[in-house]
Amino acid sequence: MAKWLVRLKGEKFDLEDLPRLLHSPELAVSEENGFYYLQSSEFESLTSSDEVRKRGIDLIDKLNGAAKLYRGNFQDVSEDGITHVEDDGRCHRYVYLEGTVTGRGKLRANATVISPDGTEKKVDQPTNLETWIGIANKYKPVADALHFFRQHSWVNLYKVYEIIRDDVGGENAIIAQHRVSKGKLKRFKQTAQSRAALGDYARHASKKYKPPAQLMSLSEAKSMIKDILINWMQTKT
Repeated sequence: MAKWLVRLKGEKFDLEDLPRLLHSPELAVSEENGFYYLQSSEFESLTSSDEVRKRGIDLIDKLNGAAKLYRGNFQDVSEDGITHVEDDGRCHRYVYLEGTVTGRGKLRANATVISPDGTEKKVDQPTNLETWIGIANKYKPVADALHFFRQHSWVNLYKVYEIIRDDVGGENAIIAQHRVSKGKLKRFKQTAQSRAALGDYARHASKKYKPPAQLMSLSEAKSMIKDILINWMQTKT
């Protein structure tokens, strides 16, 4: 059967985990001779390498955001050419000149089922990564949030907050629905917006944005936004 493949480029440490995490018809990663390929049922109706590349880049963007959410030290992967495998096995590879690639722990995605006789069997199950990418494919705000979460800067974390805030109907809804205190959210916003606190990394340059009495660290902000983002995505399932 003819199929389209999008070759992936990145650090082997990150690439080698993806086949275990992405193995559904909608989105799968396979390894062959040391190369990693993205496959998707969404490619089946496409007729040109340009179309496949465009859709592949969109899926990779969501993959990177979801993987970064799943494992904070994940490094982005990128598209590294398109391959079309014909029915008779012949391959056509399309290479594009543009495109950039912008102790770590491993990911696991197996479940164990115990049968009535006590024997154990490992089975594949949908991973968080697959679930999150699936939600992003259905909901544009989720895709946008994962896109910005890829980079853990104050500006990008604030954008994730704004996307969720707008989607749920305001800050009070975030506080009620996602178990974050008003005081903690205020510290986050004041720190993120204050040039006096963050210098050039702040969202604003105006002196009117005053820092909070207790600054929030970037790691604390990342952890808070991550929790809110995961809880929010769970409401989309």
